Amino acid sequence: MSPDQQTSVASVLDHAQKLPSLPSVVLEILESFDNERMDVSTLAGKIANDQALVARVMRVANSAFFGLSGQVGTIFEAISVLGFNNLRGLVTAAAIINASPKNLGEFDLVVFWRHGICTAACAKVLAKRLGLNPEIAFTAGVLHDIGKLIIVMEYPAAAKVVAVDEASDESFLEAERNLIGYDHAALGGELAQRWKFPQAIRDAIRLHHSPPDASGRSNLSDVVYIANLFAHALDQGKIREQKFAMLSAEAYDRLTLDQSEWPALAQAAQQLYMGSIQLVGE
Repeated sequence: MSPDQQTSVASVLDHAQKLPSLPSVVLEILESFDNERMDVSTLAGKIANDQALVARVMRVANSAFFGLSGQVGTIFEAISVLGFNNLRGLVTAAAIINASPKNLGEFDLVVFWRHGICTAACAKVLAKRLGLNPEIAFTAGVLHDIGKLIIVMEYPAAAKVVAVDEASDESFLEAERNLIGYDHAALGGELAQRWKFPQAIRDAIRLHHSPPDASGRSNLSDVVYIANLFAHALDQGKIREQKFAMLSAEAYDRLTLDQSEWPALAQAAQQLYMGSIQLVGE
């Protein structure tokens, strides 16, 4: 390994230019996930002060998915349509998208965020099925590939390397490691730590291409790992036939999900994706 490859993950981020930062309200939202006594009106008021966040969330609330096109005009009305729990995940996703670069040359940001939202939808559906926090899962799904943005910002020539990400193909991870010594999962986990995200989200990002926990217990990291495979396999509410065997086997090993569950999970994930995709775009 060359001296450059021995540089710590933290050092890579230390030297990165224009790292995205998140509004303080996002940290309050994350803290509220486990606080059922959170003052909803106060937090909603803080969200309402960030018009860029509000604009993205309004697009979701007014999407055809909810059948209320043009009828939702404020964040408080969005809460009544979406529910506060759903709103928290969407606002966090909107903040991440807003804070990230808008132009990275050859790197296709629309494709990148569409995959992030699809993975988030898959993670949320899986988390609900397993009794885990669905909004934390949604947030981790949106963020799972965030390390790719760091690589492309620092190494523009790497845009084609990190764009090639078939979940069953590990060669792109090796290409990233050969380039800078670390892959996007390690960099994303470090960025989530700097953003002060909960440990479960940091681990899910860092481990979303890693083997299962030796303890055998399903957790958020396993959910996001499977959600990434799920997103690559999902096609208009169905699982691509050539992806099904690997997806179902991995999901059974990590999450004890039976093959018979996938048709309903795929339809639910597709519906959630179609309702959330309005987060992408200006």
